[in-house]
Amino acid sequence: MAFDDLDLEFEDEEESKKKKKEAVDVDVDLAFGVPEGAKPRPVPQKPPPQGSVAARPPTGPAPVRNIQDARTAQPRPGAPPGGAAPRAVGSSALKSEQGYDLESQQVVELREQVRKIELESQVKVAVAEFKTEYLTELLSDLKLVDHQVNQLLIRINAKHPDMKNEVLMIKKLLADFTAKKRR
Repeated sequence: MAFDDLDLEFEDEEESKKKKKEAVDVDVDLAFGVPEGAKPRPVPQKPPPQGSVAARPPTGPAPVRNIQDARTAQPRPGAPPGGAAPRAVGSSALKSEQGYDLESQQVVELREQVRKIELESQVKVAVAEFKTEYLTELLSDLKLVDHQVNQLLIRINAKHPDMKNEVLMIKKLLADFTAKKRR
């Protein structure tokens, strides 16, 4: 493909800045309305939903009820039935409610279960940390020994070239052992 076939246009930085300024400097006048000679479309009247103020017949002022009567007659949405107080939710629910016995058998058992779970999780974290430290130390020692043995094998090969096959076999066994995945 020749460069002549490509139809590329490049903009200079000055031209791009000029275009950006032009876009900012343009004034726009918008007019909303109905064009001359056009007839406006009639907006259809929808009947109001039932129960709204407009649905009542206009027969004088509506009677005003006592607010206390209205509150007791209609249940509030979201309120528990029977007028019970709302229940506390969250971590402070046991502290704020007076109805629970904090020393009951069930609460004591739950506390003991939580303590056991916390202890188990702490033990698991400690074991994982120790295992990580142990494996790190083991792998660093393994790499050091691998390097030292390879240096000795190079010296042996230099002094006794006739033992090249044995030296290569030892290198291969050492490389296989160090390449094993440790858990």
